[in-house]
Amino acid sequence: MLRRRAALVAPLLAAMPALGQPAGAPVVLGQSLPMTGTGFTTANRVRAGALLAVERANAGGGLLGRRVELLTLDDGGDARRLADNVRRLREQGALVLLNCVGEQACHAAAQASAQVGLPLVGPFSGDARLRAPAVRHVFTLRPDDAREARLLAGQLRVLSVAQVALLADGHEPVREAALARALQAAGITVLRLPVDPARPAATLAQASDAAGAAVLSLGPDSLEALSQTAPTTVAGLPAMLMTAPSTGLTEQMRMLRGHGLGFTTVLPNPEASQLPLVRDFGRDAERFGSPDAVTFEGLGGYLHTLLCIEALRRGRSADSPADLVRALQAWGRRPLGGFDLNLTPEQRHGSDFAELGVRGRDGVARR
Repeated sequence: MLRRRAALVAPLLAAMPALGQPAGAPVVLGQSLPMTGTGFTTANRVRAGALLAVERANAGGGLLGRRVELLTLDDGGDARRLADNVRRLREQGALVLLNCVGEQACHAAAQASAQVGLPLVGPFSGDARLRAPAVRHVFTLRPDDAREARLLAGQLRVLSVAQVALLADGHEPVREAALARALQAAGITVLRLPVDPARPAATLAQASDAAGAAVLSLGPDSLEALSQTAPTTVAGLPAMLMTAPSTGLTEQMRMLRGHGLGFTTVLPNPEASQLPLVRDFGRDAERFGSPDAVTFEGLGGYLHTLLCIEALRRGRSADSPADLVRALQAWGRRPLGGFDLNLTPEQRHGSDFAELGVRGRDGVARR
């Protein structure tokens, strides 16, 4: 077994040459997010959560006697800018690329990080391409799109829903395809209603006549356009709404008040869970003055960043990307704040956690 693990680890570490760090230099963690443009709202929550993990570490004396720094570069949602940012992060000594947001961005992030020898940790995407056997530098803390889609379809079947309108804007085509396959496999008739991200309200108005339930798969452009329309825009949607988003869940909850909303999530509810991870997250948000971070996106950023910090602490070295890879692969089956994780040289996808949540018409999360 030891020889097999060495064979698995060696090629990945060889692709990650160390950049020398002077003694006592900060430990730099990097991310490229759309801090401008329509993706800002979600990206800002992710960044706020990641910062909480960094502030928590520094308030406790840092990492191995060194300060932790989070370097966030703005890519404006552009894949080419993201690739340029990844190169800049590597040049500035980052040990990791954290928290890409969305299917297209995470696909670009995986390619760019592989080219410069950085591990990618915590993509906010269940795209199966990130889980391909050859993609050995990506570490995910969530299941793939197919698992979430099956969970959502199963719940609709329990509720005796026979036909749904699938409203999708093309922002995450792999996820949209997974949703359609899962719904059809559950025996549910799917009426696909393509959404124009520039004019989403026009399609939403058709959904109430098409089916008794609607499944939403909307990207930041559509959500931004909807946020600028009158509340009556969504009033005509079917009473039963379901969504399986990798991004923008908090924003959809805000806009769809007045409708019951079922959703899948790959994280515990930051408003309701009693896990130590979530309690610490809430306390850190209060301690460091960032209550707006307490969202699903913020918790994801916090978890991904905290894992890197704690893995490096356990590995007792934080000088190169290869140190982080070794530390993550040595994590094993071990919870982080009560959240179960399993990472080994053979296992790069640390969590299969997925559950259904419900937010009532009053906007209160029921579970």
